[in-house]
Amino acid sequence: MKYREASIIVRIFTELFGKQSYVVNSVRMLKARHSIALFQPFMPLDMVVYHKKSVTLQRIVEVKCHTPITNILCDLKKATIATFLTELLNKVLYEEEHNENLFEFLLQAVIKLNSLADRYELFYLDFMLQLCSYLGFGLSNASEINQQLVQSGFHSTLNGDEIALLDALLNKHTTDMVIPNRSSIRNLLANMVKYFQLHIDTLDMLKSLPVLQEISG
Repeated sequence: MKYREASIIVRIFTELFGKQSYVVNSVRMLKARHSIALFQPFMPLDMVVYHKKSVTLQRIVEVKCHTPITNILCDLKKATIATFLTELLNKVLYEEEHNENLFEFLLQAVIKLNSLADRYELFYLDFMLQLCSYLGFGLSNASEINQQLVQSGFHSTLNGDEIALLDALLNKHTTDMVIPNRSSIRNLLANMVKYFQLHIDTLDMLKSLPVLQEISG
């Protein structure tokens, strides 16, 4: 987010301190000390920071790219996926403490997306399914999505083939999986977002969702 005349505020999930907000001074100037390109969605960083529990905005001393993600930044679909998942994470992660398992999951997800050559739709659906477990509402089978949404007054329209696809992702049986059509992918994504909203009251509209649905399939 823009901050004052030439600075920005960035929200970053860190290995040691969980989700934190940092102010990066003068980064929108021509001769900035740190490149604003470092603060793109899904960018993995190595950082030296000042950390004080008593303040809301922390400060970065040094920062550099941990792992290049050129393939994400240069691919429209991957960049859209990264933007969507970053927006989702920003709205569902509240932890301001050490969570090594969650941090490692996020880092490996970035590396995987960067390396993918195709089947991107399976990536973000699988990511969301796995994230549910870290947030405390993981699934043992995909039919639970329909059941919970209907019981809570949500409208759910997952059909048998769509539930089977999510079950295959949950059970890691994806080798021979056929990618569903565009309509099914949009429906799967919409219902996954509803499932998150069911469990996280503060999760409202995701601005990047329509964009991801448009480029999916």
